[in-house]
Amino acid sequence: MPAVSKKDPTKDVPEDVQEALKFLVHKYEKEDGWVRKQQIKLWKKNSEFWHGIQYIFWSESRQDWLLPVETRWFQEDEGREGVEGPFYDFVINIFRSHGEAIISALSAQVPAVRFPPDDAEDDDDLLTSKTYAKIADLIQRHNNIKNLMLQSFLIAWNQGNVYWYHAPKSDRTFGVTHIENYKKVLSCPSCGQEVPVDDEEDLLSGLHPCPNCGTPLEANTVLDSIQESPKSRVLIEPYGGLFVKTSFWAMDLRDSGYLILQHDRPKPLMKSVYPWIAEKMDMTESDAHMYERMGRTPSSFTSFNRADDNQDLITHRQTWLRPWSYEGLPVDKEDVKKKLYKLYPNGAYVAECGKIFADVDDQDMDKHWSVFKPGLADYIHADALGQPLIPVQELRNININLTAETVEQSIGSFFADPDVLNFGVYAKHEARPGYIYPARPRPGQALDQSFFETGRATLAKEVGDFLNQLDKDGQFVVGDYPSLYGGPGEVASRTLGEYQQSRVQALQRLSICWALFVQAWAKLMERCVHLYVENLIEDERFVVPDQAKKDNYVNVWIRKADMTGHVGEVEPVGADSFPMSIPQKQGLFYQLLQLNNEFVNNALFDPENRRIIADLVGFTELYIPGEEQQIKQATEIGDMLRGTPVNIDPLVDDDGIHIEVCRNYLASERGLELKKVNPKAYEIVSQHLQMHLQNHNQQQDDNMQKMTDQYVATKQMEQIRRAAIRSMVPPASKQQPQGANAPQRPPAPNGMGR
Repeated sequence: MPAVSKKDPTKDVPEDVQEALKFLVHKYEKEDGWVRKQQIKLWKKNSEFWHGIQYIFWSESRQDWLLPVETRWFQEDEGREGVEGPFYDFVINIFRSHGEAIISALSAQVPAVRFPPDDAEDDDDLLTSKTYAKIADLIQRHNNIKNLMLQSFLIAWNQGNVYWYHAPKSDRTFGVTHIENYKKVLSCPSCGQEVPVDDEEDLLSGLHPCPNCGTPLEANTVLDSIQESPKSRVLIEPYGGLFVKTSFWAMDLRDSGYLILQHDRPKPLMKSVYPWIAEKMDMTESDAHMYERMGRTPSSFTSFNRADDNQDLITHRQTWLRPWSYEGLPVDKEDVKKKLYKLYPNGAYVAECGKIFADVDDQDMDKHWSVFKPGLADYIHADALGQPLIPVQELRNININLTAETVEQSIGSFFADPDVLNFGVYAKHEARPGYIYPARPRPGQALDQSFFETGRATLAKEVGDFLNQLDKDGQFVVGDYPSLYGGPGEVASRTLGEYQQSRVQALQRLSICWALFVQAWAKLMERCVHLYVENLIEDERFVVPDQAKKDNYVNVWIRKADMTGHVGEVEPVGADSFPMSIPQKQGLFYQLLQLNNEFVNNALFDPENRRIIADLVGFTELYIPGEEQQIKQATEIGDMLRGTPVNIDPLVDDDGIHIEVCRNYLASERGLELKKVNPKAYEIVSQHLQMHLQNHNQQQDDNMQKMTDQYVATKQMEQIRRAAIRSMVPPASKQQPQGANAPQRPPAPNGMGR
């Protein structure tokens, strides 16, 4: 949506140039009209199926999808006068269910991008690379990136290609920037008298005397005024083929000479955007192509509203033309063609309201448009992700309704002789099992000959097997296998290995779409970052959660001085790997725990990761040992950044955790930036780290000394104990007698021998 302006940008545009631009827009708008109709027909049907409107037929006279039950409103359509439509029109919407499952899987995480430096040994390039990564993060925050991805994949499911429009937008709701305006003056160094500068030569001469005291004046720059300017953001808007038209034969957006974006907007809104043509809007027709507007009308409402019913709507057509598309002018317009090349060398942006020429500007199409092609295709238009599921949905609807009708018809109809059964009395009674009704047989006939029952409908046993096969076919054609979202697999045993193998096979199908999306997303972020840099007026900051401290935030700065270097072509991160959902991350975490590897455990339970692990397992109330120490050090770092030195507390601080937090901060991107922009604060944090290191080393020395003293004391005690034992043993005074003179051993008790 263009910004509101009060100036007429078309006032200075020559009339022949305006007519030439209108000619080109209308020429390319009508190009390949038949192909465009077939595309809209498919995309609109997919949209109807998404909303559960699936019993529809194509009306050539109305150029729209209609419900048979609604044809009674249009007596002139298709020779269906008085048709009420089918009685059974139940829908079990697997088209939307499969779509939401795949959209959820594809949008599980936001693709990461990186901006490699142009020269890895150039400090300016390295700093610019890091700053661009911050800008990409900020742009994603401004655009509510999760909703943007969900909407993009919804368009890919129903319409195929996704067209992203990205442009800077200024608004006071984003904040206000104060711009200081300076001016040159001649001032007197003696009395302070200031004289305005009328000519730059006055600054060069410097020979003007002060009108007050006669002292030669000096040239100075002083603050003239402060201007408030609204901040700008780069906003991204996703569109599908129902709103955007490009050349169907182009293989890439670069091959298409035009891009046309159309909306149906209220005239009062357009009058506020283009006030210079407000009066003309009331005197012109809408110029709405019924077929195009029917495609843009929300599903389930097109059958009740014709394209020209709402006279307050007007078609807002925005067209981007490439410079080489000017060659589409007739050969007798060479002079106008030269004017177009001169006025709009990058390409022409043309805005129209109905048939009224509203705006024109020099704009590069590639600067404001990016395209995501969700599948493999030879040309620019890829099939919608949900397109293969349409036949399966239709077959399933038929079988479900035939089954319902068969079950109902299984209760047969009864016919009776009114002379035998009194229907007046019968109607007054409620039918109950075992109830006895009076009846009299006709003379000479049995009672059962006066009654007749039609045959009962039975459901073929193949119907259930056919529905199961349809479910498998639906999973196969779109790649939405049950294992993708944790459902049971086809194998009866359902072991973990079989489930993981089934999931890998499912992800291989969807990884094609994911790889294409990541590449397109990287190109989108690259263009958005360059747009942001071009429109950045002053240093910007945004707030991110502090991983080291709960319920705390830190500022991340984007400084213009950090963007003096150059970066290479943006690269996607993880383009070959499918996004991981929260349950998948939890499963991987538990698998890593089972490894019981010291290196892995140290990484998982690092102080910087402990809070992330608690959030991952969903146990936020879990007490994490050492977290208080980490929070305390993070708080002290915040105080030191404000210039306040902080002493350590040897009785409270755990030096090991404090040292690790300080080192991680000083080595991080924020620490390196602090070293450049605020070296004093960096030095204060370094001194605080040094105090922790000294105290930690002193404690280790004290512990080592205690261990040494304890060892020495233990050895001394052992020597004393041994000496005491030796002193208690008497010395041997005489040699013991041998032979016959030796003392005899007393006999064993109870007569026992040796």
